[in-house]
Amino acid sequence: MAGLTRPVRYTVLFLVVFTCIAYTWFLLGGAKREYVVTPVNSTYRIIDDTAQNGATESKMEVNKTGALLECNIVKKSQWPFCEIAISLTDHVDKGIDLSDYESVGIDIDYDSPVEGERIRIYLRNYDPAYANLTDPISLKFNAIEYAPGENEGLKTFPLRSFQVLSWWIADYEVPVEKSNRQFDNVSIIEIATGSYVKEAYYAIKLKKLVFYGEWISEETLVKLLLSLWVITAITVIISDRIYLHKQIKLTEERTQRLREANRALYEKSLVFEELAFTDPLTRTRNRHEINDWLSEVTAHSIDGGIPFSMVFIDIDHFKQVNDLHGHRYGDNVLRRFASLINKRVRKSDVFARWGGEEFVIFCPATPLGAAAEFAESIRDCIEQAEWDHDMKITCSMGVAELENEEYNHFIERADKALLKAKERGRNRVEIAWNESQL
Repeated sequence: MAGLTRPVRYTVLFLVVFTCIAYTWFLLGGAKREYVVTPVNSTYRIIDDTAQNGATESKMEVNKTGALLECNIVKKSQWPFCEIAISLTDHVDKGIDLSDYESVGIDIDYDSPVEGERIRIYLRNYDPAYANLTDPISLKFNAIEYAPGENEGLKTFPLRSFQVLSWWIADYEVPVEKSNRQFDNVSIIEIATGSYVKEAYYAIKLKKLVFYGEWISEETLVKLLLSLWVITAITVIISDRIYLHKQIKLTEERTQRLREANRALYEKSLVFEELAFTDPLTRTRNRHEINDWLSEVTAHSIDGGIPFSMVFIDIDHFKQVNDLHGHRYGDNVLRRFASLINKRVRKSDVFARWGGEEFVIFCPATPLGAAAEFAESIRDCIEQAEWDHDMKITCSMGVAELENEEYNHFIERADKALLKAKERGRNRVEIAWNESQL
C-alpha cells in the first residue's frame, strides 16, 4: 500500500474492518431470527369431524405457550379426525409471509393407541389464484407427516420438505405454476391426527412451534459487501487511478468468459447429444448411456436444491399383445407408444426405453406434484389413443422426486411405485413418497 494516497489507505482499511465485522456478526448468528407461534400472538381452536356429521368428542386446554387437544375418536363419518387449528391472523386472506424462513421446529407429544403413529402438519396458504374466502378447503395444503412420539423434544424440518397434497391440486385444478409449496401468505396452521385413526382416545400436546430464518442470507450479505467494495473501487479508480481502468476491464472480461464457460458446462451436463446411443426400435435414448449423465445431474440437483423427478412407465399386459397379434405388431405398438410420449415431453426432459415394454422420463427442475400431473396426462393420452385391431392399450406409472440419495435408490423408489400401480389394477399413476414428503 506504499503507492496509495493516505485517503485511499484509510478507505481500504475501513472496508477491511467493516467487512470482517459484518461477516463475523453473520457467522456468530447475528442474522438469525425466529417466529414463535403462541396463543398470545395467534388463536387456537378445535376442528373435528362433527362438521361432517361425525361423532368425535374433542376438548382443548390452552396455556401461555401451547395447547392440549384430547379427542375420543368415533368412526361414524368416513374420515374421523380431530385437529388443532391455529389462526395466525384475524383474516384468512391476510396471513404471514414465511417464505424467508428456512425451517420449522415442532415439539409435540402424541398419545395414540398405535406406537409410532404419525400426525399431519398443514401450513395453509391463501392465494387468490386458487383460494376464496367462502371455501376453507381452497387454501393450499403445504403438508408433512411425522411420528412425534412422547417427550422426544423439538424436531426441526426444512420448509422445503413440505409437499402440496396431490388430491387438493386435482380437486381445485390448480395450474402447474401454482402447484408447488407456497409460504408467502400463511394464515392457518393445522396439527391433525393421522390418516388412519381408530376408535380410541387421542391427545395432541403442542409444546412449541417456531419458524427459523435469517434477516439476511449469506449470499445477500456477500453481494452487499461486494457491492460496497466495487462502488468504492470505482470511486477510487475515477478520482486517483485512471490508469487502472484498462486492467479492471480486462479482469471483467475474463470473469465474463469464466461465467460463460461454467454456464456452457452446466447446460452440457443436462443435455444428451441428439445422435448418441438411441434405441433402434423406438428411436428413444438407450438406458446404458444414461448412467454418467444421471450421476452428474442428480448430484447437481441435490447440491443446488433443484427439484428433479422421474416417471417410470410400463405398458399393461404387453405379453398378451404379442401373444394375440405377434411380435411385429408388438413392435409397432412400442414405436407408436414412444412416439405419443415423445410429442409430450419437454426439451429439457430425457425420455428413454428402459427395457422391453418399460420406459422412463427424467424431468430436471420439476417437483413431484408437477411430474405426477405430467404422468397423468400421458396415461390419459395412451388410454384415449386408437390402436390397430381395436386393441385397448394402457400403461401404469410410478413417479418419484429425488431426495438426498443415490440415483439407483431414486430409480428403485419409482419402480416400486410402478409395481404398486400394477397391484392396484393398472392404468394408473402411483407416487413414491419419501420420508421427508410424508
